[in-house]
Amino acid sequence: MKEIKQLLEITTSLKRQYKDKLNFSLDGRLVGDIGEALVSEKFDIELYRQNAQTYDGEQRGTKKKVQIKASMKYNFNYPFDKDLDHYIAVHIESTGELEVLYNGPGKPIHDFLKANKRKTYRDIWYTITANHLRMLNEQVKEENRLKPLF
Repeated sequence: MKEIKQLLEITTSLKRQYKDKLNFSLDGRLVGDIGEALVSEKFDIELYRQNAQTYDGEQRGTKKKVQIKASMKYNFNYPFDKDLDHYIAVHIESTGELEVLYNGPGKPIHDFLKANKRKTYRDIWYTITANHLRMLNEQVKEENRLKPLF
């Protein structure tokens, strides 16, 4: 099919553009890589190399370490037993627009998950819904958010 060939050409082009930072593989990581690319551009984040532990990058001006989670659904992972410096969760709309569900320190999320006795997946991560992230995002003070470039 012509469309599959185009998709493969597009992912190859994206791999070249983001070099060793994002893979854009069609094996299930594609949405996450797309989200990381879009968020890194929007919030001026220098991405770390692929498979970096805990954080995906840091904001250039503030040097704040950031974990980025993206989905086209409405469930997100948060690492077990960590208060991340900064966590950004986005929903990718079918138009390519981003809905920022959460942009702030990880501690409020971690505290919420523990207080609500959320189960973990093998003590690796928790699952949190978009609605919970939106609710927690409302409580983040403006000075604790990363400022978008656009």
